[in-house]
Amino acid sequence: MKFILYAIIIIASVSSCKKAKIEAVNTNNSKDSLTYQPKVPGSKWTYNMVITGLSNTNYTTTRLNYDTTINGKTYNVFNSELEGYQYFRQEGDKYYGVLATSTNKTELLAIDATKNVNESWVGGVNGSDTYTYTMLEKFPVYILDGFTFKNVLKIHQERKTSGVVNLEGDFYYAQGVGQIKSEGSISGLPVNIKLISVDLK
Repeated sequence: MKFILYAIIIIASVSSCKKAKIEAVNTNNSKDSLTYQPKVPGSKWTYNMVITGLSNTNYTTTRLNYDTTINGKTYNVFNSELEGYQYFRQEGDKYYGVLATSTNKTELLAIDATKNVNESWVGGVNGSDTYTYTMLEKFPVYILDGFTFKNVLKIHQERKTSGVVNLEGDFYYAQGVGQIKSEGSISGLPVNIKLISVDLK
């Protein structure tokens, strides 16, 4: 599960070009059924990431059993096999992530479920980088690989460095599940991520 495409270090080897499909969605009647970022410790999300022409790999993100404080705020801690530690917090209908690679651990408002379709917001600024988000669509029901997800938000994210777009993508978040897919690019290179399985506690 990822709120943001960070600067990705490609550690995956090239593998099969077969398109990955969702295999299992186990929400266990989780108490996080109304949130866009479930946070019960032990919950796991497995994703397939395809960087066109370079790699096709699966990785898992796990909610760890502790929280941490960054810049005076408390965040739930997750560990991604691909990106390392990730930090998220929820404040009402707003969901924040931390740019773990930035020296000052900049916070980004990645999801604002209160926004109407076509509304935009600045999620954060890190040095010469500005992160802007736009609510593109709100789906009451969204079907992906035969699985039905409810109340899905489609949010466009864009990073501009000194006014030039070098990272952008559309992210899909399902209520009670989290991120289910994203379609985007980094410096013009297509990057697509899709949920393969989720096991919520």
